[in-house]
Amino acid sequence: MAEKKKRKHSFIVSFCIIALCAYFAISLITIHREIKETKAEIADVKASYDEQIAENAQIRKRIDSGEIDEYVEKVARDELGYVKPGEHVYYEVSVND
Repeated sequence: MAEKKKRKHSFIVSFCIIALCAYFAISLITIHREIKETKAEIADVKASYDEQIAENAQIRKRIDSGEIDEYVEKVARDELGYVKPGEHVYYEVSVND
């Protein structure tokens, strides 16, 4: 009888240990995947940051060299669609096949 009880406890303890190991393995895999995704996101943010720093340096260079008026005009025309007073802008709307 005692041997049967001992086997039952041994089975329960073994099962608990296996279950804990499986839980830790799954947790480790999940955390590793999250770390990998976070590192990729950090790399993307760093790349965007570097691009923005380069653009800021280019704008700073234009400001320092006195090209700011031409730059402002270019941005106003290209990105904002502004035109000078009395100026007419024509857009080609024909479809080429």
